[in-house]
Amino acid sequence: MKKLRFTLNLLALAVLTLAFTSVASAQATRTWVSGVGDDANPCSRTAPCKTFAGAISKTATNGIIDCLDPGGFGAVTITKSIMIDCDSGPGGVLVSGTNGIVITGGAMTVTLRSLNIDGIGGSGVNGILINNSGQVIVHIIDVNIVGFGQNGISVATSANAFITVRDTQIHDNTQAGISTTTSAGVVAGDFDHVALWDNLGGGMNAGVNSHNLIHNSNISLNAIGINQSGAGAVLISDSVMSLNTTALQSAAGGTLGTTNTTYLGNGTVFFSNGGQISTGGDNANFQNGALGLANGPAITKI
Repeated sequence: MKKLRFTLNLLALAVLTLAFTSVASAQATRTWVSGVGDDANPCSRTAPCKTFAGAISKTATNGIIDCLDPGGFGAVTITKSIMIDCDSGPGGVLVSGTNGIVITGGAMTVTLRSLNIDGIGGSGVNGILINNSGQVIVHIIDVNIVGFGQNGISVATSANAFITVRDTQIHDNTQAGISTTTSAGVVAGDFDHVALWDNLGGGMNAGVNSHNLIHNSNISLNAIGINQSGAGAVLISDSVMSLNTTALQSAAGGTLGTTNTTYLGNGTVFFSNGGQISTGGDNANFQNGALGLANGPAITKI
């Protein structure tokens, strides 16, 4: 009897091993989604899936989800290193009452390319939410984020976060276009050719431990263009800041720097809310209201 039980246990273990091997082998390094796909498919090029959520479970770590054609591919939660690439045609994420894309979990690298993420006039929560507990690297390239009830991009981690955003526009969100903070480590952000406009809570809210570089960008029509709201630093260069209620605001512990940037039609250019604002004196000042304070005394050249 003991021999029979031992044999049955071995058989059960073999079956489980085969099952796990089958699941692992079912994950491809490259998968596809299509507007006419089906999540029951294997997500191959000839039999694509319908949604990102359907494809991600069939895509191996460090794999790529490709879009065969433009379409609405739904919200997705990412818990492993992966790329979503819709360069062949913008991939749509249209959500209400939830986040568009959530990146969460341990250490990983994620790339999002050529997406249109829409919160339907403020009914979505965050366009992209990054809340990892392990070190995360995120690349956001050629993405449009619009109409969320909170932030376009929200970085709220408990570990180091390294974020690059390129050729992206973030607009018409109720809170900030971009919000960055971490409870441990630092957020290091590089934002190049980014348009932040008409965000009611501000273009960028750089919170505790945020160290952000903004260049070649346009930050316009926001309540506050850039708000350094916690200990950290933001440098803006070679950019345009126009028609914001306040262009730059810095709280206690924060430092804002500006160089070679044009300020046009802002209500107030500088507002030091206990923080420091530094200027190289090579910025352009056109038709603004109050110039405000930088490093304490009022200045005439920005």
